[in-house]
Amino acid sequence: MNDPQSLTKGIQCKHLSKKYKNFLAVASLTMEVNQGDIFGFLGPNGAGKTTTIRMLCGLLSPSRGEGTVAGLDIVKDSPRIRSLIGLLPESSGYYNWMNAEEYLLHFAGLYKIDPYIGRKRAMDLLDAVGLGDKSYAPISYYSRGMKQRLGLARALINEPKIVFLDEPTLGLDPKGQQDIQKILLDLNRDKGVTIFLSSHDLSDVSYMCNRMAIIDHGILIAQGSIHELRKLVGGSMGIVITVLNSVDAETKLSKMDYRFEVNADEDSKLIDVFIMEGVQNSVNNILDTFNKIGLQLYEVRRFDVSLEEIFFRLTESSEKLNSRRSTSGGKHSLETRPHVDG
Repeated sequence: MNDPQSLTKGIQCKHLSKKYKNFLAVASLTMEVNQGDIFGFLGPNGAGKTTTIRMLCGLLSPSRGEGTVAGLDIVKDSPRIRSLIGLLPESSGYYNWMNAEEYLLHFAGLYKIDPYIGRKRAMDLLDAVGLGDKSYAPISYYSRGMKQRLGLARALINEPKIVFLDEPTLGLDPKGQQDIQKILLDLNRDKGVTIFLSSHDLSDVSYMCNRMAIIDHGILIAQGSIHELRKLVGGSMGIVITVLNSVDAETKLSKMDYRFEVNADEDSKLIDVFIMEGVQNSVNNILDTFNKIGLQLYEVRRFDVSLEEIFFRLTESSEKLNSRRSTSGGKHSLETRPHVDG
């Protein structure tokens, strides 16, 4: 029997792995989410994010390793975990013949919530997600964004202390995204709800999350606060060097190990080059290199390295490492073979 105090705990997993035949979806994942975190879970398509969420929610058994959610074992206590958490999966089915109120009351009944309390919660949640005036319309008439709002309401009907969200703002317009952000931030601040957020919208994650993890090919490549992740890629600051767009400027830049983008359109007079500062390349050395190869400097400015840049650099390094492993011809164990599934 689990201690009632365990229900205040967050999420932990140790060497969690999932293998499908010859494919390794998640490889020896060790990760911790503290109670009260808004935790961002990031990775390219096929990195293993959805598979991990399904294991943590008790919907999929791991091949190896262990994990706890609210202090409960994800294998032994999976029914209880499912009753305590909220889950908004990336792909969610809906009973299109129901209206939104009926839909939420159906799930309130599954959680054995008193009908009076369930109806009040349903109406409050529909108002909160912006569907209060559409609660009696059949779900079949809902747009994708409206269904996403309804899915969030369903995930919160049992007043969970931990919520798993897989692409919660998918299909929403900017106003809808802002609404969902506010709901989640309020839940976290006012009720202490722990939020496990998987999203490709890195601006969302950067704005909301106090900690995050990045996985690629099923392998954890980094976790921590954004400040800690910045240190992993060479520091907390970067620079943008703007150069004149001469005839051969792009060709010269393409031969250098920097990310650059042409401003506005093909006729633009300027090119922005984004560089993270590191111990091997001081700003003066970089500027000297630009001058030597004939690039005309227009402006230099500093910026905080964004989550997008961190993600780009870490996953790029992971991809190179995975390519070397794939071509090495060696055998891989369950823990070390990086392969994609889900």
